Amino acid sequence: MSMSRGTEPRTTAGAGWNAAVGSTVNPSDVRGGTLRLVSSADVDSLDPARTYYVWVWLLQRMLNRTLMAYPTDPGPAGLIPVPDLAEGPGRVSDGGRTWTYRLRAGVRYDDGTPITSDDIRHAVQRVFAQDVLPGGPTYLVPLLDDAGRPYPGPYRTDEPLGSVRTPDERTIVFHLRRPFSDFDHLMAQPCTAPVPRRADTGADYGENPRSSGPYRVALHRPGRFLHLERNPYWDRATDPVRPALPDRVELTIGVDVDELDERLIAGEFDINLEGRGLQHAAQDRVTADGVLRSRTDNPRTSFLHFVSLQPHIPPFGDVHARRAVHYAADKILLQQARGGPVTGGDLTTALFPPRLPAHQPGLDPYPTGPDLRGDLDAARAELAAAGLPDGFDAVIGTQRGKFRLVADAVAESVARVGIRLTVKELDVASYFSLGAGHPETIREHGLGLIVTDWGADFPTEYGFLAPLVDGRQIKRNGGNWNISELDDPRVNDLIDQSLHTTDPAERARQWGAVERLVMEHAVILPLVHDKTLHFRNPWVTNVYVHPAFGLYDVQAMGVVAPVPDRENTP
Repeated sequence: MSMSRGTEPRTTAGAGWNAAVGSTVNPSDVRGGTLRLVSSADVDSLDPARTYYVWVWLLQRMLNRTLMAYPTDPGPAGLIPVPDLAEGPGRVSDGGRTWTYRLRAGVRYDDGTPITSDDIRHAVQRVFAQDVLPGGPTYLVPLLDDAGRPYPGPYRTDEPLGSVRTPDERTIVFHLRRPFSDFDHLMAQPCTAPVPRRADTGADYGENPRSSGPYRVALHRPGRFLHLERNPYWDRATDPVRPALPDRVELTIGVDVDELDERLIAGEFDINLEGRGLQHAAQDRVTADGVLRSRTDNPRTSFLHFVSLQPHIPPFGDVHARRAVHYAADKILLQQARGGPVTGGDLTTALFPPRLPAHQPGLDPYPTGPDLRGDLDAARAELAAAGLPDGFDAVIGTQRGKFRLVADAVAESVARVGIRLTVKELDVASYFSLGAGHPETIREHGLGLIVTDWGADFPTEYGFLAPLVDGRQIKRNGGNWNISELDDPRVNDLIDQSLHTTDPAERARQWGAVERLVMEHAVILPLVHDKTLHFRNPWVTNVYVHPAFGLYDVQAMGVVAPVPDRENTP
């Protein structure tokens, strides 16, 4: 039997509408209790090399430490990585090609064994084993690999990766193939969390991973629940990032989105870990109730909600067919499908979010009329140029919830010019790994359009846009974010130039040129820069929206109200 908490916590200054955006609600250092999380989707992987869901990256902050990490800070400082396992930021030499880190003394795994520099090198080597461990980010591969003698990963050779050296157990040195000014950001990604060779079981490692963070996996039933308990060997004195307040963390998995909202508001769960925000029915209820509204936050997440158009699926091989969709889009209808201007997001015709220097607010290559309802004459002209004056049939891929509402709105928009879309719902749990993120799935179902969203892997122009448009980042085995499989040498070259550019203004100019080239291809139909309505229950402490992730930073949270006895029925 499920129960809500029986007592209200003390009132804390700062609570109220949007109070957790840029500041912390209910600051507290009280330890103990159980933090109860919920999600509709399952974790994509507990293997730090294979996860790519942003909310699982936040979960990984509880389980694993990395050389660098984003600090527990709700303000602009939260965007800048700080030392975590490392004693300091990377020491840079050789014109930006060599980065050296020194590990803190005394850090251990949950089995008590020490963490060494070789464990971090092994974690990096695992990123190269995409045939065994697909799904996670691969930024490190082109930076560290030798094109003349590609490294096959640690499961195909006992020879170490030559570009990473470990002169002693606490020192690791990375020799990059080219300068990369954002390298400290890469050292904050889960895939660089240490993995001991002795515990590495390859593709099965996620079933029993070692933990370097304050918590470890106590029990996991995929699709049902994940329970975390304290790591007895984690030392608060060596960790400047994580407060680690709860004794246990319990995640309930696979709850239908509307049911999830109902149970969250009723107090059965503390926080929605997945961070998709309240669905429309719950939004209406919460925003109409002053007390409930005071427990919500409506941040600009910097996520881009968009429709990907696939040139490899007919008839979208013709750029005019793709541009017809852009012109026919009813932007107001699409924004309403996301939840309207308050909770659905800010309309955009550009790709970069406003917080990045390369943001071009006036970029609008496919204007949809003064009322933003679509330029149907321009859309028909593009159809005629494609040799399809009567329109065409196509399939749009999506998942249930808000994504489905957006797909229906796209179909309604383009039907006005004779483009007839069939909506295909894909599995929620594997949507980004094996659905929209898998080229084979797109081809199997003929998905000419895909509804999706994207938040930066790290808060720079490269971290935001490169995974979506760099042809060298196309992943054939799943977890692919360059869904359109765009591979334009001009785009790739400009991206490389930006990584050699030290002047911020020139770098922003280069990324602006990348954005304009991408929009010429018409493979990304930008809809909104997301604003999501999050709900926080009042007994949860240290609640804030992390600026680097755009979601609640669950690793910072605690609970202050006593939990009533109830049956635990995961």
